[in-house]
Amino acid sequence: MHNKKFISLASSPGKTGQYFYNSFFNYYNISATYEPYKTTNLTQSILDAVSDGVEGISITMPFKKAIIPLLDNSDNLVNVYQSCNTVKIIDGKLYGYNCDIEGVIHVSQNINVDDRISILGDGAIGSMFAKYLESYNHKVYARSSNWDNRIADTNVVINCTPCGTNSNDSPYSSLPIGTRLVIDMSVTKNYLEEQVSISNIRYVSGREFYKCQFLRQFEIYTGIKPQSDVYDIFAEKFYQSI
Repeated sequence: MHNKKFISLASSPGKTGQYFYNSFFNYYNISATYEPYKTTNLTQSILDAVSDGVEGISITMPFKKAIIPLLDNSDNLVNVYQSCNTVKIIDGKLYGYNCDIEGVIHVSQNINVDDRISILGDGAIGSMFAKYLESYNHKVYARSSNWDNRIADTNVVINCTPCGTNSNDSPYSSLPIGTRLVIDMSVTKNYLEEQVSISNIRYVSGREFYKCQFLRQFEIYTGIKPQSDVYDIFAEKFYQSI
């Protein structure tokens, strides 16, 4: 049986995708493997992937915009948000998709229309949150481009930076008075989550974002709509180990 190949390309590869993909391939009896790769040359890595018969590539930071000119076809969500995190290769052609928006839509359901929002981070995810929320008339108050405003009177904070996640530097020395919700893109336990817990503020982890993104991406790659409850079983085991 032909063994399908799927990979991720990143400047700093992680193990999350590898765990979930290989677990789901095994669950659905799909003869396939998923491996993360580090790259500093996106174009060459794409050429190598096509040559090696790779069928799908997960694109992570900082390449989500850089990949777009290399695509042969892209869906509307790639064009609207100028971000692509999913590439399917068919007959040597690159088809680009934006599955991150699934996570943005899901976690944004926690935000009320009258909330005042600070988005920390001007990368692909931060920009996507801003564009999506502003399209629904939400007031996005602060971005990394006006970083000093992060201490302003906002009540929802969306953290799309490494601050407080892979370092002990919190985005805030103290969260703004009135903060009721923090949405954090980190999937690991971190200082920001501890800070929020002490303040009794609602915390939405990047794990919720990643779940929605993964389920959509898996469906694009395989044509199989994966079961959410199966994901939850695998997730409980994985996140207990990190």
